[in-house]
Amino acid sequence: MSRGLHHWNSAARTTTNRVYTQASSTRCSDFTGAPKALSSKNQNRKKGKEKENHCRAVSSSLRYFALLGGRVSDMELQNTVKEALNALYHHPDDSVRMQADRWLQDFQRTIDAWQVQRDYEELPSEAFRPLRDSLNGLLKKLHKGPPKVRTQISIAVAALAVHVPVEDWGDGGIVNWLRGEMNSHPECIPSFLELLTVLPEEVFNYKIAARPERRRQFEKELISTVEVALNILTVCLSVNELKEQVLEAFASWLRLKHEVPASTLASHPLVLTALSSLNSELLSEAAVNGTGQMQLAVVVPSIDEALRAAASASVSGLFKFLRPGLCLQSTDIQAVDMWVISELIHNTTAGSSGGPSSQMPLIQVLVPQVMSLKEQLRDSSKDEEDVKAIARLFADMGDSYVELIATGSDESMQIVHALLDVASHPEYYIASMTFNFWHSLQVNLTERESYLSYGNEASIEAERNRRLQVFRSSYESLVSLVSFRVQYPQDYQDLSREDLKDFKQTRHAVAEVLIDATSVLGGEATLKILYMKLVEVGNLFL
Repeated sequence: MSRGLHHWNSAARTTTNRVYTQASSTRCSDFTGAPKALSSKNQNRKKGKEKENHCRAVSSSLRYFALLGGRVSDMELQNTVKEALNALYHHPDDSVRMQADRWLQDFQRTIDAWQVQRDYEELPSEAFRPLRDSLNGLLKKLHKGPPKVRTQISIAVAALAVHVPVEDWGDGGIVNWLRGEMNSHPECIPSFLELLTVLPEEVFNYKIAARPERRRQFEKELISTVEVALNILTVCLSVNELKEQVLEAFASWLRLKHEVPASTLASHPLVLTALSSLNSELLSEAAVNGTGQMQLAVVVPSIDEALRAAASASVSGLFKFLRPGLCLQSTDIQAVDMWVISELIHNTTAGSSGGPSSQMPLIQVLVPQVMSLKEQLRDSSKDEEDVKAIARLFADMGDSYVELIATGSDESMQIVHALLDVASHPEYYIASMTFNFWHSLQVNLTERESYLSYGNEASIEAERNRRLQVFRSSYESLVSLVSFRVQYPQDYQDLSREDLKDFKQTRHAVAEVLIDATSVLGGEATLKILYMKLVEVGNLFL
């Protein structure tokens, strides 16, 4: 054992026993002996868990040392944490790495690992600004550091903002303060975009021990600054290397119950950017080479000239500060685009005060763009993860717009046909993405409440029969597409317990779809289709 590792091992026992005195079955000082050999699958799972713990431990120690101001008297503990992290991440001996992992988990629960999320109210009021400035200093200092560490520091700053009202934060609240920081330190814009991304996410992070009324107020504060945030992101679009981060942040802000009109979003540069790159081979090539500049024929909203200049003129200057591999993979960018579009789809239905009609300007922009991806569902050269993401977009569209689709218009039937293509995919986990849609559509078609606006009983019945007839062929196709999934495989007796469990769950899910189809087609028609499928299978053995 190296001298440094021996120092960590000894300090681990000393620190854990000195500070964390509560009983713990996973304490590293109680751990002895090497672990049993792990399968490759378990090793991968274990490594993923270690990385997660690594980030948590780094964030805990950084928050703690930010609060302390990095005093020399705490240098020994700081070195101990670093040695534990190094052992966790790099040591070849599984037993040592596991010991380091458990010590770091214990350390997180000590007073020395004070956390902004849970313990803010223990601080005196005068400690807020030094803590904020220390965290901000770390964020700027580590703008070229490990991305996961930078993310954790951003989360710490965002957690602080959850606790601190606008009037106490100063500068008009954290978003306006952040804009000022971006003006003053343009070289750190990628780090600040990380903070801008996690801010809305902390509204929904209930690990933060904020009082309910303060959490609601924080959400209102962010909603009031949505326009400022979107202006910042729009300006940063002028740097192609920042595009992925900008769209990630945009998707995050879309989760808030903002009041940006659908008509405004329909022509917004951020929306147009996400939509334009879905099928753009030119953009993909530019992204791979890291050299292209996207040109948008839009007027950038007014914002500080310093930030505009910093973002626009820093294609070469900022490139070295970006996250490793930020825009080197076109598939990464397209994945973010799809995330944005998925959030926009949800945005058109989640709590919209004016109903579907008020969202039509945005819906009319989104649907054609998503429909243009239909051919890629059948493209055998596409990566399975890409197909899965495209299928998810169609499923989101179906789930969100089911009431509009149920009218049976020509446009809505194009969406239904696309969802049938998804349902026909040989991979069950892709095909099953549509199952919720078929259930919701069946409910909408068959229940009387869907037709109350038609007035008298005769009109209600006439419209109900019309819709059922329109969708009849779609449900007939659906029955044919999914019925084969309930057939027992030839190697059924040899399936593992886990595979048997999956097969039974699949049969139950498909049975629910067949019940939904029966509600639309009737029992006799559904059984006839199933019978014909059985005949086809039987003929194969003749």
